[in-house]
Amino acid sequence: MSIARSVALLTALAVSTAPPPPTPPLSPSTTSGYSGYVDDENNSAHVRAHGAAQNPATSGQDDGPRDRYFRTDLTTCNLAATWDGVDLATTLDTCPDEALELTIQGAPCTDEEYELADLWVERVRDDGTYTDPEHLSGRECITPTDLAPHARHEFATMHIPTPEATLQAREPLLAGVHYPAYATTQPQIVDVTLLDVPVQIRADPVEYTWNFDDPHTPGGATLTTTDPGQPWTDGAPTPDHTWIGHTYTHLGHPDTHPGTHRDEAGNWYRQGVTTTLTTTWQGHFRITGTSTWTTIDGTITTTSTTDPVTLTEARARLVCDDTHGHTTC
Repeated sequence: MSIARSVALLTALAVSTAPPPPTPPLSPSTTSGYSGYVDDENNSAHVRAHGAAQNPATSGQDDGPRDRYFRTDLTTCNLAATWDGVDLATTLDTCPDEALELTIQGAPCTDEEYELADLWVERVRDDGTYTDPEHLSGRECITPTDLAPHARHEFATMHIPTPEATLQAREPLLAGVHYPAYATTQPQIVDVTLLDVPVQIRADPVEYTWNFDDPHTPGGATLTTTDPGQPWTDGAPTPDHTWIGHTYTHLGHPDTHPGTHRDEAGNWYRQGVTTTLTTTWQGHFRITGTSTWTTIDGTITTTSTTDPVTLTEARARLVCDDTHGHTTC
C-alpha cells in the first residue's frame, strides 16, 4: 500500500458531493469510541463504533428508532508509526499514542463559504440496534448557491410582524382634505440553520400599496409607492398631493349608494371607512459571518388595516347669528 494512493483515496472521500439526508445532525456521545481502517483495494473506509450515541432530535419519541447522522472530521493514522512501513487506519477519535497522525488537507473554503465536516450515519437495524458508522460524504465547502433553494423555502414561511399603517387624521374625516399616510417598517432578520450551516435571512420592505376604501373618487382608491410615507408634525407645511396620502373628494349620493347616508341636518357621511396597506417584502440571505447578501427569488406580502372611521362633508351654510348669538340679518 502506498501513502500516495491512500491519500488519493481519502481526498476523494473528502470531496464527495452526496447530499446530506433530511435528518438532524448528530454529534458522537462522549461515551462512544470509533476505530477503523482504509480498504485500499476497494476504495472504502471502514469505521467501527464502541459505545452508544444519542440523537436528541428523536430520543424519547414513540415512532421508533431512526438512523443517526452526525458530522465529524475523519482522522487518518499510520499505525506503523514509521514512513518505511505504512499501516493506514481511519478513526473518529485521535490516533493511538504509538501511531502517527496524518494531516490531509483539501482546498480551503473561501471567505464566502462554510466548511462542513465529514458526514456519517449509524443505520438502525430491524432489532433496534445500530450498524457501525458509515462514511457518507467528506468535508464540503457550502456556497450560497447550495443554500439558495433552502433559503427560499425559509423566507416563504418567515414570520414578519405586520407593519403599523396610519392615516393621520381626526375623526370624522372631511372630504377635500389631504390626509398623510405612512407605515412603520424596518428590515427583519432571523437566524436559521440550513444544511448544518448558520444562515441569516433578511426581509426588506420594498413596496407599499394603499387601498383607501374610496370607490367614489376617480382613480383615487389605491396608491402604490416605494416610499413608506411620513407623518405630519407641528410646524411642517400643510400636506398636499405630493405627500403619500389621500384626498376623499366624493362620498357618493345617499339615494343611489348604499354605503352613503344622510343625517337629520342633511349632511352626507360614510361609516366604517378603513385604509388597508399591503407591504411587499424582498428576501436576502447570507452565511452568518460573511459580508455578501444573496437575493432570494420571489417576494412575500403582509396586510395592515386601520381602524374604521367616519367620512363626512364640510358644508358651508349661511346663518344669521354670529358666535355671540347676535342676529346679523
